[in-house]
Amino acid sequence: MELNIERFLSTLPIMLKGMVGIFAVAAVLILSAWVLSKVTAKKPENRENDQ
Repeated sequence: MELNIERFLSTLPIMLKGMVGIFAVAAVLILSAWVLSKVTAKKPENRENDQ
């Protein structure tokens, strides 16, 4: 098996775009989950009478 450095170097930009895409999608999913948890969180009831 022969290692062709020129071909390997030509594939690096493609791999970089793929990795950036993966991290971008992961960041969007994490941010979406965080925003949804903040929006749908139950707010504590105001219990002035219990004190």
